[in-house]
Amino acid sequence: MYKGVIFDIDGTLYDYQSNDIRAMKHFCEFVQKVLGIDEKIFRETYSEARKIIRGRLKDTAAQHSRVLLIQTALELLGKNPFDYVLKMYDVYWNFFLENMQPYDGAADFLRELKCSGIKISTCTDMTAHIQYRKIARLGLDKFIDFMVTSEETGFEKPAPIMFNLALEKMKISANEAAYFGDTLDRDILGAANVGIEPFWFVADRKVDGGEKFTKIYTYRDDKLKNFFTERNFFVQKV
Repeated sequence: MYKGVIFDIDGTLYDYQSNDIRAMKHFCEFVQKVLGIDEKIFRETYSEARKIIRGRLKDTAAQHSRVLLIQTALELLGKNPFDYVLKMYDVYWNFFLENMQPYDGAADFLRELKCSGIKISTCTDMTAHIQYRKIARLGLDKFIDFMVTSEETGFEKPAPIMFNLALEKMKISANEAAYFGDTLDRDILGAANVGIEPFWFVADRKVDGGEKFTKIYTYRDDKLKNFFTERNFFVQKV
């Protein structure tokens, strides 16, 4: 039995992609209505802003900042960001958060982990503020003990510090932990490289590679039925 379990957030505890698609549509409709900018033009400009920010900030948490992305897009469009940036930020994230739902069975799985005395941490390539908001909106905050973000470490996955800091916070060693994530290169290989047993959460996506790793399609997957008893680590139930 494990003493600690680490979870990625986006794409692992809820469906990030579908939420982003809907939120971006709502966001673009707002921009077209308020700023009079065609959706196609704005999407192209926003993509260019993302390239600029990622090129400038490289592999750091700040590259994910919607404030910076919106600011840069507005500047490219010749608009004063002080007139719109905070309102546009709220338009995107408020819609995104209001429509979030945890993956089926995720809350039950985390609850069972918690009731078994297993420590739980998140490990995410994002800024801390919005990730805390997401976890609270998903109703999972009552199960999670710790959060590690790339904003906190200064590096993004698969950097070892991301996984090792989660272990340090939970006060366990790598061979006492499991990791759940949705990306092969950043999550699964990153965890495996520091000695943590990874579970690749793929949901309904088609994925290639990673044959040696355990793939999980749902938190009600048969592969998780013996998750609490089949390993050598035993934690007294609380």
